[in-house]
Amino acid sequence: MTTLRLILGDQLNPRHRWLQQVDDDTVYVLMEIRQETDYVRHHAQKVLAIFAALRDFARQLREAGHRVRHVAIDDPSNRQTLTGNLDALIAHYRADTVQYQAPDEHRLDAELQAWADAARAQRGLQVAMVDTEHFLTARDGARALFGDSRHWLMERFYRAMRQRHAVLMQPEQPRQPEGGQWNFDHDNRKAWSGQPPAPADWRHPHDHRALWQAIADSGAQTFGDPQAHDCRWPLNRPEALADLQAFVTHALPHFGDFQDALSGERSGRQWRLFHSLLSFALNVKMLHPREVIDSAEAAYRAGQVPLASAEGFIRQILGWREYVRGVYWLRMPAMLDENALDAHAPLPAWYWTGETDMACLREALT
Repeated sequence: MTTLRLILGDQLNPRHRWLQQVDDDTVYVLMEIRQETDYVRHHAQKVLAIFAALRDFARQLREAGHRVRHVAIDDPSNRQTLTGNLDALIAHYRADTVQYQAPDEHRLDAELQAWADAARAQRGLQVAMVDTEHFLTARDGARALFGDSRHWLMERFYRAMRQRHAVLMQPEQPRQPEGGQWNFDHDNRKAWSGQPPAPADWRHPHDHRALWQAIADSGAQTFGDPQAHDCRWPLNRPEALADLQAFVTHALPHFGDFQDALSGERSGRQWRLFHSLLSFALNVKMLHPREVIDSAEAAYRAGQVPLASAEGFIRQILGWREYVRGVYWLRMPAMLDENALDAHAPLPAWYWTGETDMACLREALT
């Protein structure tokens, strides 16, 4: 009998333990489905970049000797739903076991759990969820730290994570932060005058026009410019690692000073300044957060990056990213309907156009 292992589009981690050996009785399933393009309207580049990376991941798996079933967006057999395709593939391969990595969305988590319960009860399938081996905390990690406290301060969580993972701590006093303080945020609020110049875009260009045409022909509705002829989001882990190194070398030294800065007409408009552009690679799991953190800390230890820049960047990943995930898994799905500010008016038209006198919003939106 056969085992199906489901890999979602944000689980493109070639180092996952699943993939460390080839098993002829295991089929890896990757899908491009309207269910995932349509549940909300996504930016065109997000859909395009994920589908392109998913296709390259399928290629990598095949070249490594794994059995792969890649369901393309324009595949005639595509049911365009996750469980619809799973049911068809179970029948096709006569599978008796299905495994999947833990989704990062409550919506998918609930759908797969409900499907798994029914599959076990009605068909006797063996269904198991495994860890993605990605985050530095468990889903309930923040809750375990804060307990019943009503005050979930991110700074407290961040300091605990620094100590637990020995990040930017004094070698001679491992419970004390490097530089004698935990947070250098007050040093990271400078305005950008145009100097130092923002680095050139180091990312590798890709021509995804054929894939974008298939996405458009499927009827998927997106917003924004796909830039399909010159898509710069990484296809795979080697490209993501190169992007990480380029960021640490060319942008991280100035990231701290200008991490909150906006560029305008006077300083010369720049759409990203010294930001890393690594969120995509992290979120689809080409990069592990620990290796990103370690790269930034190593640059500081080598004297290549100021402490304030390294700390400010690491705080976004070790602190904010892990913290928000903990809040999400504690509060969902009730969070979907929360409205603490009792807001009911529609977003103003300028939210979509950027035509407003408020400079920060105008620059960010446009």
